[in-house]
Amino acid sequence: MKRTMRTMQRLAVAGLLAASTQLSAVAAQAETTVRMWTFLNPEGTSPRELALNQIIENFEAANPEIDVVVEPQVWDQMTPKFLAAHSAGNAPDIIWVVTDLLGEALGSGALADLNPLFLDSWPEEAIKERQDGYWERCAWEGGVHCLFHSRNYYGVIYRKDFLSEAGIDPASLTDWPAFIEAGKKLTKRDDSGNVSRWGFGQQFSEDRADAQMMTSVMLSRQGDLFHEDGRAMWANPIGAEALKLQTDMVTEHEITPPQAVTWSAEDLYEQFAAGRLAMFTGAVVRVSTMQAKVGKENVGFMIWPGVDGKPHSPAVMAGWAVGVWSGSKQIDEAAKFLEYMAGPEADKLWIEVGGQIPASAKNMSEMTDFFAKPENQYIVEAAKGIASYGWISPVKFAVGGYRQALNKAAQNVLSGGMDPMEALEEAEKRFNQQNRR
Repeated sequence: MKRTMRTMQRLAVAGLLAASTQLSAVAAQAETTVRMWTFLNPEGTSPRELALNQIIENFEAANPEIDVVVEPQVWDQMTPKFLAAHSAGNAPDIIWVVTDLLGEALGSGALADLNPLFLDSWPEEAIKERQDGYWERCAWEGGVHCLFHSRNYYGVIYRKDFLSEAGIDPASLTDWPAFIEAGKKLTKRDDSGNVSRWGFGQQFSEDRADAQMMTSVMLSRQGDLFHEDGRAMWANPIGAEALKLQTDMVTEHEITPPQAVTWSAEDLYEQFAAGRLAMFTGAVVRVSTMQAKVGKENVGFMIWPGVDGKPHSPAVMAGWAVGVWSGSKQIDEAAKFLEYMAGPEADKLWIEVGGQIPASAKNMSEMTDFFAKPENQYIVEAAKGIASYGWISPVKFAVGGYRQALNKAAQNVLSGGMDPMEALEEAEKRFNQQNRR
């Protein structure tokens, strides 16, 4: 009996040791942790966050030895923080770089060449369908150092129901006089003159500044925002007219609230969700979030009105250049996740769950039923804008701070009483000095 008990005890101990060994082996397989910095939180509830969460779950299920850990960052501070971490040797394995500072990231050597990591093994047709303006920005010194996600395009986000009630067809707003008249019609005042809804929201704070409508006017007439050496190209008659058109929306036409001087981009989305804006300067990547707040059927997106008889003006293309840190100790595992996140399966999740513009042109042509739905027309409109009316920041020199400088010029006109040309001269000087040009 005692022998039997001892045998059972020994078997039990052996079983525990075996189980412990198996657990250790499993733990050892799962020890590779890939850190990623992005502004998205996979625990969040926005469409893009839900898509990212699903993408990570799918990847980890197929690759149990790799643990992807997201460390959410403040979007406009993330890239400078990454560049500092690169210099200190403790950067994350994967980084989402803001477009304006991509040139600085590439020039610093912080982003690994993706060709030997995985792009060399991609079929030629997969490469060709992605070789657009975004791909060109990632090409550097013979390599490809990033892939763009959350492809963005700035235009006008609007309430379909408000425009419909006012009898306004958004397709008819192809010049600024028509747009301004629509803004007046959409602005609602009570008997005392108090405004309950503004026709057109803008933001001129330097905090979390987005590209404003004056950039589209300048791009339409002069083709660029910078000289070939990177100096600002704003303080000229074209820039002054564009800034006046923008600020007249506040002072003369009264379709943009005076509070625009202090509003950030986030304030615009909050005001729109609350029904206090009929149209506003917005990023197409945020349309799906606005749809979740006020109804898919109520939110639309349009390309900027044109000037000089053109149907539309060019707009700023943006997005996030996602790359692998060149100093990563988990560079192969990080590249494996980035490859999956950019692949066809994940791209469909970005589109269907996240409401984003496809990275793959093939998905754009194949998902016809999805894009035919009225609530998804904003993606088609933005894709048209990118193809025919887009401008993306150059990478041969850093242009970080240009949006803030132009917003400061608008502040100086509206609050400081400056002439538009004077305000732009000051903005140019500030930007050029900041960037040592």
